[in-house]
Amino acid sequence: MGKVGRAATVASKQRTETLGNGTSAAVAKNIGKDETGELYLIDHNHASNLTITLPPKRDGAYFKFIWKTAMTDNTARVVFNSNTNTAGDFGGTIVEYTTHATDGAVATETCGSEDVLTIGGSDDTAIGSWLEVVCDGTTWWWTGNIIGAAVGLAVFST
Repeated sequence: MGKVGRAATVASKQRTETLGNGTSAAVAKNIGKDETGELYLIDHNHASNLTITLPPKRDGAYFKFIWKTAMTDNTARVVFNSNTNTAGDFGGTIVEYTTHATDGAVATETCGSEDVLTIGGSDDTAIGSWLEVVCDGTTWWWTGNIIGAAVGLAVFST
């Protein structure tokens, strides 16, 4: 029997999973409906797309993604989509920063009627970039900070 006031070991740790294969071709991830609350570490620097599909929309579903590997390959991308691929599934704003503050570039990518989010491209995505997504039952709401050599790495589309 556990001591009063001590959280169960399972409940006191956040489950993490690494997505991507470093510099090898990525394997797509279809997130299951019971995986809510998980933290995904992005390890993808290959000339391909790492495609991550969110589960069906459910109130309170939440996921966080953190880049543990820099994406320096000019054609490496992480592509998030909804399981229904319906315009309007995504909403929110992502802030983009450059790795060198001297140019002062900051931008935002705002979504209103899209269902695909692509991160990456020719301007590198830095270690420590992160995204969070939460669902209110009808829309996946995105927020986060993407850091790269230039802004323009986060793109919402249909």
